[in-house]
Amino acid sequence: MALNKYAAIRYRIIDQCIRSRSKPYPSKEDLRSACEEGLYGSSDGSHISMSTIDKDLWAMKNESAMGYAPIAFSRQENGYFYMDPDYSLNLPLTQEDIGMIRLAMKTLTHFRQSRLFQDLEIAVNKIEGRILVAGHLAESGLEEVIQFESVPANKGHEFLPMLIDAIRQQKEIEFRYTPHVDGIPRRYLYHPYLLKEHKNIWYLVGLEKEGGIIRTLGLDRMEEIRFTGSGFSADPGFDPLHFFRYSFGVGTYSGVPEEIIIRFDSVQSRYILANPIHSSQEVIEELPEGARIRLFVIPTDDLKMQILSYGNKAVIESPPWLRQEISGILESAASQYRPEPTQQ
Repeated sequence: MALNKYAAIRYRIIDQCIRSRSKPYPSKEDLRSACEEGLYGSSDGSHISMSTIDKDLWAMKNESAMGYAPIAFSRQENGYFYMDPDYSLNLPLTQEDIGMIRLAMKTLTHFRQSRLFQDLEIAVNKIEGRILVAGHLAESGLEEVIQFESVPANKGHEFLPMLIDAIRQQKEIEFRYTPHVDGIPRRYLYHPYLLKEHKNIWYLVGLEKEGGIIRTLGLDRMEEIRFTGSGFSADPGFDPLHFFRYSFGVGTYSGVPEEIIIRFDSVQSRYILANPIHSSQEVIEELPEGARIRLFVIPTDDLKMQILSYGNKAVIESPPWLRQEISGILESAASQYRPEPTQQ
């Protein structure tokens, strides 16, 4: 029996409802409502009728592809149940399912070089083996329709499992850190709170114990990480879901967010409006010659580098201090391209 996508989804929802331990013996209306909610986000009966559920139940009980589901109706409980409590629906994969599995596997195998994902290797291999047996994954050509950006294994990835453990179990760590700015190694006692990935570099957010301040440090500059044997209690004021809310990139060190107004030319505006550069982006004005947008962010170095990357296609309108700073950087850059005066 060939399954259409919506029928297969309804069968799975019905199976989950009947096997539910928290709400056993679902009624036919319960099944209909759950299917409509799962497929259409509503349960008012405008999409799935009782007759559709009747047909689904008949198909599940009588079709070999469903494994002849042992569905029965309990008059005492006024709902459906499986006569075999160990039964579980095992639907065949559709070509669409297989295509999505192949894409997901391709995505996972793209990260196989990272130690963080090495625990997935066995699971990926098992799925790959099952699909290969079915003769579906052997087809070639996925690379012809989808290509991933190369992801090199940057320095610091090897610390991820250890740091995840430290965050979850609130273990104090110590490490040596060499910033790019001055190249002087420092030792930190650190309470790790959060890992964040940005442009294929991992960063650790936590409390520097000696200074009592929260820092964001790149794993690529860390060495000799070890557990100190001490634990810690996280700062109750630290909210990992909102810590980077007003940040552009990973910089949070410059303090208070500000309103930033940028004017883009007509071409760059199309890219900016289609792909906002920050979640706070608002369009102030959209004209044929370009667009003006408003951001509410901390004006970090990451933001400045992003603005500079647009060259003459973007102009800072406010705040004045940022406009002046960007202008000075551009003038300094332009001066390096001017020919040196010839000596007489």
